[in-house]
Amino acid sequence: MDIDLDTAGQIVAFGQDVRACALGQASAALLGRDVLGKTGIDLTLVSRGLAAWLACESDVLPDWPGVDIFTAARDYPARHAAICLPFEAAAAAANGEGIR
Repeated sequence: MDIDLDTAGQIVAFGQDVRACALGQASAALLGRDVLGKTGIDLTLVSRGLAAWLACESDVLPDWPGVDIFTAARDYPARHAAICLPFEAAAAAANGEGIR
């Protein structure tokens, strides 16, 4: 994943080379479709919200277009990491951090 930020911290260029399962690919596609103009803080909030929603710790969908396609995956915790990884990676990159 490559991210370029402007001086305000907004993403102005984004690229990714995805090698993942179908859910990971779908998540990466959703991320890539709407990531321009977002900040690291935006992505951190979405990433955390997505993880909480998938784990049924929250009934509030994260503020990202299309994530509702993962509703059925909430019942399969083993798949949650594949769905969350693109958002976690983008948040880490935009915030100048490594993935934990």
